[in-house]
Amino acid sequence: MFIRISHSLVPLIFLGFTLVGLAGSSGQEIPVQPADTSPDFVVPEAIKGFDEEKVKNDPICDSSVRPQINKVEPDEMTSGDTVVVQGKYFGKKKDCLHGVTFGSERAKTFTHVDDEHIEAIVPEGLRSGVTFLNIETGGGTARKGILIKSKN
Repeated sequence: MFIRISHSLVPLIFLGFTLVGLAGSSGQEIPVQPADTSPDFVVPEAIKGFDEEKVKNDPICDSSVRPQINKVEPDEMTSGDTVVVQGKYFGKKKDCLHGVTFGSERAKTFTHVDDEHIEAIVPEGLRSGVTFLNIETGGGTARKGILIKSKN
């Protein structure tokens, strides 16, 4: 690719390309290449395009999608209970799930079952009443109100 420049005394930088050289009044043809690259620069395969189905099924965590909670079972829970959280976008692998909290208390333990299910144990010391269950992934935090009952 060549660009004709006339009456220029300084290097030009635009759109990631650098044009260097002096052009006379009659103009001078200057070869143009991407800035900060050598002539033997090769575009990596990863950015030449992508297979949409491969990306969709890739187990890498998708930080562009916020998790969603659709249902928590049981509806009412006490400390020590195991709850099952159903939703979407919890991650295709366990490393995608960053945390589960009941109010401000972290779950005793939690298990990433799959992209749509998590099992968690309700922590000790929660007050009875309504609080929030929070699911945190790389894409953000999902929140759902839950009812904690006292142990009687």
